[in-house]
Amino acid sequence: MAASIEQLSAFVETIDRGGFKPASRRLGKHAVTISGLVANLESAVGFELFVRKPRSLELTEKGKELYDHARSVLREIEHFDAKASSLLGDEPSRITIAIDSALNGAELSLVYKHLFQRFPTLEVKILSGDPLLVRSWVLTEQADIGLSMGTFSMSHELSSARAFSFQIANLASPDLKLAGKKMTMHQARGLHQISVKFLKDLGLSEAHNVSNKITYCNNLHEILELVKHCSCWAVMPLFLCEDALENGEIDKFELEVEDTAHWYTDLIWRAEKPVNSAMQLFIDEVLKFKER
Repeated sequence: MAASIEQLSAFVETIDRGGFKPASRRLGKHAVTISGLVANLESAVGFELFVRKPRSLELTEKGKELYDHARSVLREIEHFDAKASSLLGDEPSRITIAIDSALNGAELSLVYKHLFQRFPTLEVKILSGDPLLVRSWVLTEQADIGLSMGTFSMSHELSSARAFSFQIANLASPDLKLAGKKMTMHQARGLHQISVKFLKDLGLSEAHNVSNKITYCNNLHEILELVKHCSCWAVMPLFLCEDALENGEIDKFELEVEDTAHWYTDLIWRAEKPVNSAMQLFIDEVLKFKER
C-alpha cells in the first residue's frame, strides 16, 4: 500500500468539509479530482472509506478509524515542512527561559504566545525560581535568558537589560492593626518581619531588615500568604498584593524612613552568547512592559 499525501488530504478534507465539492474548493481542485483521489486511496487500503449515496456521502466504520491517523500524518508533514523552513532560515531550534516566580502572570504568558506563533517548531522550556536561581541557571547555561527582580549586582559573565520597575510597600497582617499608620523604626523592630531570602544570600539583608525577629522565605507568593494569616509584616511588590489589599486580607502602612519606593527587574543572558532571534523577541516583548 502506498497512500499519497494528496490522497490523505482529499480524504480528510472531504470528511471535514462534508463532501467532495466543498473539499475541492478548500484544496483548489475539481470535485472529480477529489473523488478520484479518495477512490485511489480506497484502492490502496483495500476497502471503502465512504458509502456513496445519490446526494450524500456516509463515512464507513473503517473510514472513521482511519481518519485520526490520516490527520496525524498530515500534521506531521506540516510540522516537517515548518521545521525544514526554520532550519533553512537559520532559526533557533530551542530556547530555555528562566523566570522569577514573582513575575509570572498574564502579561508574560502573552510573550510566550507570541514566541509560539513566531517560531512554531521552537522547543521551549520554562524554569521558575527565585532571582538567585534564575541567575544561576543562566550562568551555568541551563537557561538561555532570564527575567528576575534586580539583585543589585551583576556578574561580569552576564549581559543585561533593565526591564520594568515596580512599587514596593510595607504590608502587614490585619492582626497588627497598622492600616494607614506611620511607624517608627523602633516600633517596627518589635514586630515579626518576613524577608526575602535572596537578599540575605547576597549579603544585602541589613538594608532591608528592620525587625529583631526575621523569618526568611524565597517565594514572594508564600510571603504574602504568611502576611495574610500570621501576625507579621513584609516589604512586598505592590502589584502582587493589590487584590489582597482590596479584599482587606492585608494592610498597608508607612515607615518613618526614606527607603526606596521602587524596585526593578532585569533581563540577563551570558555575555559571550549570541542573541538569537527567539531571545531577541523575548527581550523586545518584555521591554514593552509598563511600570507597575
